[in-house]
Amino acid sequence: MPRTLIVEDEVSLRNDLIAFLEAKGYAAAGAATLVEAISRMEADRFDLVVLDLGLPDGDGMELLERIRSRYGLACGVVILTSRLDLESKIQALETGTDAYLVKHASSREIECTLRNLLRRLPDTAPQLWRLDRGQWSLIAPSGGSVPLTPKEMTFLVTLATSGAEVCDHGELAAALGDDGSFSPANLNTLVRRLRRKIEDETGVPPPIRAAYGRGYVFSAPLSVLQQ
Repeated sequence: MPRTLIVEDEVSLRNDLIAFLEAKGYAAAGAATLVEAISRMEADRFDLVVLDLGLPDGDGMELLERIRSRYGLACGVVILTSRLDLESKIQALETGTDAYLVKHASSREIECTLRNLLRRLPDTAPQLWRLDRGQWSLIAPSGGSVPLTPKEMTFLVTLATSGAEVCDHGELAAALGDDGSFSPANLNTLVRRLRRKIEDETGVPPPIRAAYGRGYVFSAPLSVLQQ
């Protein structure tokens, strides 16, 4: 399910396109401003972005530069704009857009452009997992959701805080046991059950890796969505 961000300040156009893409099997989200789009992209990872250039708080070209800086070529970008001048089109293409459409394009044409673009994108982009603290769930890159207990959530949030570094047993025990009594055996049991739950719910082997004698690490990008 391709994760797609629609950056468009015109409410009806944004909502209509989100609804159309969702009906076609995309996971679509919207942003009305440059600031909102940047915030969404910092909290999540998108495969595709449909981007208006004339945003109320800035030029969409700035976001295009940020996308290429962060994702390289692993994210597809389609400009959807009312700008008809050749200079804007050339600037967007030189900055890194994959396609340039004007706003009289139909939803079908936009979706066809996105579908063709997906075929060309590399399949080696890091797979982002997300922790939704408000919904008490872990969301897999595929979109599958795993309900979490309070201790499972605390465990994963602690790993997320450590990033790509190993989170040692002592730090995990301190986070999980208010009185410091959370033993290594309790921790191993929690991890074993959590791994099984994640694979059962998503069909994906969980990227929770053990560092022998040290602790654990979440070996894939993990974003924490605040309540």
